[in-house]
Amino acid sequence: MKISFDLDDTLILTDKDAIYEKPVRGFKALFYKEKLRKGIIVLCEELKSLGFDICVYTTSERSISYIKHLFGVYRIKLSNVINQKVHKEFVQGTRKEVMPSKVPSKFRIDLHIDDDISVKQNGIQFGFNVLIISKDDKDWSLKVLNEAMRIKKIKEAL
Repeated sequence: MKISFDLDDTLILTDKDAIYEKPVRGFKALFYKEKLRKGIIVLCEELKSLGFDICVYTTSERSISYIKHLFGVYRIKLSNVINQKVHKEFVQGTRKEVMPSKVPSKFRIDLHIDDDISVKQNGIQFGFNVLIISKDDKDWSLKVLNEAMRIKKIKEAL
């Protein structure tokens, strides 16, 4: 099973009051100004123990290498990173019609976590699972874990 996370305003918060994880690898953290949202380390450990592969699916132009190394500072190993370049190549391709900003099912992702309600609407239209979390939600990681377990039960029952 695969779960993906959006970056901006989902895992990378820009609010001055945001609470962040403390980097596990302090020296390497000096090279990364962006910090991950508090709770992501424990959440990823729990998700991995349940058999989930952790992915990032973002519309940003950050390089795959940068994203993998940023998560590595927190000892989070990503199984896949889909950035804007990969999305354009594999989802938009040469189509004339504009495709949704994200289509996680194209990458065999079972659940995508995002802050953008339009992604949820696209999920309904195109048939993929999306959980919307707000940057202000203190219980966000519990909601993600509960939804991941719900989706897993459904998949296992098939």
